[in-house]
Amino acid sequence: MDALKTRLAELLNDKFGVPVEEAASGATFEDLDIDSLVIVEFFLAIRKEWGVQLSDGDLKASHTLDDAVALVASKGVTV
Repeated sequence: MDALKTRLAELLNDKFGVPVEEAASGATFEDLDIDSLVIVEFFLAIRKEWGVQLSDGDLKASHTLDDAVALVASKGVTV
């Protein structure tokens, strides 16, 4: 697992109790019981960590951690 994916999985674990292995498994956020409110809170954690701005709708419950990695990387974040 690359460093950005690992860090995002750790954020999900630290902030929302999602086991790292489950977050990294390819499951959708919906499969992980992550709803739209938690996704917004995840955005806030990402902004605090790296200073990037994400918009509502950038990630949806049907997306995976890999989608989040691609989105954050597209904003120029590297770890």
